[in-house]
Amino acid sequence: MGSRIVRDYHHMAPTLFHGFNQGVATALSDKTRFPDSFWTAHPALLESYLAASAKHDAVYHESMHGSRLVIAERELLQAQLVLNLDEIASVLEMAAVRNPEILLASAFTIAKEKRGRARAKVASAALKTARAGTEGEEGGTPT
Repeated sequence: MGSRIVRDYHHMAPTLFHGFNQGVATALSDKTRFPDSFWTAHPALLESYLAASAKHDAVYHESMHGSRLVIAERELLQAQLVLNLDEIASVLEMAAVRNPEILLASAFTIAKEKRGRARAKVASAALKTARAGTEGEEGGTPT
């Protein structure tokens, strides 16, 4: 199983979400890392995301003045961006099957790979076998 994207942006506070979203938008708009050919299967996805992201950026800065209407608009845009980010994350995870480095270039949070318990069991069994072999050589049978 390969790496996967952590969807921690679902419950981020507005300031953290804004910073995270700006990083992802910057990374995805880099044509050297993500050429137009990458998005051919999903042509409108990147465009709609970048447009919503730019609007969110403007509304976020305007909401710093405390207008309740602007804050409500920012929250709606953040909810829309979360849906867009979920779609983009799925596309990136599918592409990562063939090119794992693509996740690192995306600015998404990547899950740490954990060692399986099976590996620990194999190591433990090998250690027990080695100890049993050593004890057999030293102990021997008394004569």
